[in-house]
Amino acid sequence: MSSDAERMGRAAPSDSRAAPARVLMPTIRRLNPHAAWCSNYEFEDVARAVDDVDLLELEPAPASQLRQRLARSVAWRGKHPAFTHLNPGVKPVTVRRDYDLFVFVCMNMWDLLYLNAIHDWKARCRVKVCYITEFYGGYARQYDHFLRRLADFDHVAQPFSGSLAEMSRALGRPCHHLPLAADVRRFTPYPDPPRRVIDVLSVGRRSEPVHQELLRLAASHRFFYLHDTIPGPLIRPSRPAEHRDMLANSAKRSRFFIAYPAKFGDEETRGQSEVGARYFEGTAAGTILLGQAPTAPAFRDDFPWPDAVVEPRLDGADVAEILARFDARPEEAERVAERNAVAALRRHDWGHRWQSILRVAGASPRPGLAERLRALEALADEASCRPVTP
Repeated sequence: MSSDAERMGRAAPSDSRAAPARVLMPTIRRLNPHAAWCSNYEFEDVARAVDDVDLLELEPAPASQLRQRLARSVAWRGKHPAFTHLNPGVKPVTVRRDYDLFVFVCMNMWDLLYLNAIHDWKARCRVKVCYITEFYGGYARQYDHFLRRLADFDHVAQPFSGSLAEMSRALGRPCHHLPLAADVRRFTPYPDPPRRVIDVLSVGRRSEPVHQELLRLAASHRFFYLHDTIPGPLIRPSRPAEHRDMLANSAKRSRFFIAYPAKFGDEETRGQSEVGARYFEGTAAGTILLGQAPTAPAFRDDFPWPDAVVEPRLDGADVAEILARFDARPEEAERVAERNAVAALRRHDWGHRWQSILRVAGASPRPGLAERLRALEALADEASCRPVTP
């Protein structure tokens, strides 16, 4: 049973600033230490840097892992909306003052269970926005009882353009398309590009035949291939920024960056090919994307140039030829790298996405956001004027 203290809950963070925060943003970074969630936490950190945000760090309650598994199992098998209101092992917290805006950045439908630990957020927050970064339309009817939880929000946004129609159908109102992004200030190689000492960097999903060919090249040439060896990597819950720094510092020192559609090769997609985070991260770092372009129309909106991704054959047989071609044409490699990095500075920072959320919510931007976007634009202008130095 819950203790009296747990039932009463703790208060949401108070703000000692002269002007209280206008945005309440819960975060699950202490509950979910999976590396894949760190991109969402990065978005939260950028929002805090450019706006007046109270970050509400949800904390695990006793036996949280067991309670989470039970809550998920019951909510999934019960197929009833009431079961989606179970607390999945999170210390309760009460919102004790009013906010103009409530923004919840989450990965999937299961993350919505964490909201059950927050009391009075719907009554205390004027406009409520959910940004759910991974949902496949083929599961919409199966998840109908979960999707109804999204009715608690005034606006729902998500990056998978192929899921918009099904999610909108389930909610009975339009959902907003909001692409993924990166902290471009963290990933950009500018203004002082480091040496690209890594030939190919692979993080997350990849093609096994291409991976095997890269391993063969690395074994037989003076060739540095850096790749994952541990599936489902976990990080220290309190240090997601360190993981993002490691990824950014590796990417900006890499010539090529492996990029495949979100959950590439996973049956969960049910054939839906979407734009995952790797495209934005690799582009921001000024790498040449090596992999496969998603078939989602949104990809061409976000990366509107014909060679956004260099695509090897499915069996990986031409990987060596592709790398040799760029080796023989260093000016072309530099041109592609610069184009990618500059484009990210102009359009793919989390600040651009925060601007979109504020626009949807009818909230005016704070000066910090304008300053960030101006600085990114100035850096893009400066990078565009740099001489080519292969």
